[in-house]
Formats: sequence, C-alpha cells, structure tokens
Amino acid sequence: MEQQSKITSLQELIDWINNDNDCHVSETDNEYFYIEAPNNADVFVCIEKDADIDDIVLQTIDNLEDFDANERFMELWSKEFAEHNHFTPSHFIKILQEDKETFCGVAYRLRDFVGKKKYN
Repeated sequence: MEQQSKITSLQELIDWINNDNDCHVSETDNEYFYIEAPNNADVFVCIEKDADIDDIVLQTIDNLEDFDANERFMELWSKEFAEHNHFTPSHFIKILQEDKETFCGVAYRLRDFVGKKKYN
C-alpha cells in the first residue's frame, strides 16, 4: 500500500471511530502527516517507508498519548502570541488541555479498535 493510501486509510479509520467529530488527519507529504484537534493543537506522525497500516496506527496512538499540553504551551507562549490570538495564559493552557483530552480519547478508541482487530 502506498503512503498516500495509508494516510487516507488512517483518516477514514479516525473519522469512523470518532463519527467525524474530534480530529482531522492532514497529509503534509509522504513522510509524515499531522492530526489536528478541535482547538488546533496538532500531533505529527512520521511514516517509516516500509511501515504497514498497523505500524502507522500504533505510532499514531503513541504520538497522540505523548502530546504534552504544558510543553506545547512553553513552546508557543509569548507576549506576541497572546496579543495575536487574544489569549490569556489560563485560557490557552485550558485549550491545550482540552485538545490533550481529545487526543487521548482518539488514542484510546484506536487502541480498542486495534485490540479487537488483533484478537478477532
């Protein structure tokens, strides 16, 4: 399966397990893609050239679970960022924490799907 169809398959899987509500998968190129949560936090996933769809799903789960709201806050926060986005620090961290919850929910449902697939 070529990289583009793997990403498309993952997008369809995420859409299916979330009823199209939580996250969106976007391809950036054939080597990686990103998943964006409703508040625009994103997680990048690198695709190994020889990875099959199961490997990509497992890597996606790991990356979603590894999203750190505090770390992302520290990466992005500045006075200019706050002025441009009209965020207070507490509002911005709340947004990132909401996206963390979303990512963990998607990871949980993906893990559940993989487990059912593996044992059926």
